[in-house]
Amino acid sequence: MINVEKTSSNDDTQYIIFSASGYGNIGDDAIMLGTARYLITRKKAKDLFVFTYTPREIQQTLEKSGLTALAKIYSGYFFGLLRTMLSSKKKVILIGGGTLITNHTFFSLYYLVPAILFKLFRSEVHFFGVAAEEVIHRRPVRFMLSIALRYCIKKAFVRDNFTKSVLEIFANGSNNTEIKTIGDAALYLKEWIKDEEDARAFAVGDNNRMFDDTLQIFLSARDVEPCLSDYYAKCFASLLDDLIEAVLQRRGREATINFVPFCIHKTSQLERDDLFGLKIQSRMKHTEYFQIKKVNNPIDLMHQFKVADFCICMRLHSLIFAYMTERRCLAISYSPKVYTFAKDNGLPYIDIYRLEEEKERIIGNMMKHFS
Repeated sequence: MINVEKTSSNDDTQYIIFSASGYGNIGDDAIMLGTARYLITRKKAKDLFVFTYTPREIQQTLEKSGLTALAKIYSGYFFGLLRTMLSSKKKVILIGGGTLITNHTFFSLYYLVPAILFKLFRSEVHFFGVAAEEVIHRRPVRFMLSIALRYCIKKAFVRDNFTKSVLEIFANGSNNTEIKTIGDAALYLKEWIKDEEDARAFAVGDNNRMFDDTLQIFLSARDVEPCLSDYYAKCFASLLDDLIEAVLQRRGREATINFVPFCIHKTSQLERDDLFGLKIQSRMKHTEYFQIKKVNNPIDLMHQFKVADFCICMRLHSLIFAYMTERRCLAISYSPKVYTFAKDNGLPYIDIYRLEEEKERIIGNMMKHFS
């Protein structure tokens, strides 16, 4: 889906990525890296600043990615952002991506208010890869979104067609803002994978699959609501126990369930996938086949995905990683963004509330892939 026009820039332009990165969500960090790669490879950007909650960690991720060798790129929080804004260079600011347009008033205003402030600094402001998952009805969000789209945002590159339709309503026919669907910004990392494979530099993780016959199953799962946490943990535990037994009985092979926490959020307890993984493990019979595999940056995690025989993906970006690394997978949809991506890319999916009743069919379909 990504096909943004290619243009070049000069050395006098400074790009600012105003992102949700650094909070412990691998997906948001992948979006930031994809956006940076887009700017460097498509816009020929030479000077970038990444606004992030944890500048030191994100700077290490940028260095690991190799992007710092291609351009001057550094990260910072509010003080670094202010210092960057006061420089004399022309500013182009990309806000996004991810699901930033919601009915959670404070969260949405955290990204909409800066769009207006950036415009006051005479900067060129874009949305990049942003998404909305619902019709916006909160009045403060509606008002600020309308102001931003009519007077501040030059281009809105959005994740999906639903978001495009939402923003078009608030743009109200304004000719000032171009709105275009480009897909998730993390998909730019797929080009990265191809580059590394072409150079034969792509790591295969910490398992040598030539001599290891153990099935590697990757699982990404998250809490949805506190009141349903125990129930869904029990559903996942039941699915995994039955899957392990089926593999042992029918194939005579062992299987390792690698639970990958895509989000270990630094400020939200509900966004702690690692705690949900422990809850699943505590309800399993075959805990010896279950391990929590923490990887703290998108680059290393993509390398790990290359060894997976199958991926069970609840987090959107776990599904995107499985898609980019061409792994067999099943999407567990808890949100429109998950089943939309699965449907648009021809990937199998099932709604989370049907997990228990569809357990036998899920296992049966997975077993067909295991030779």
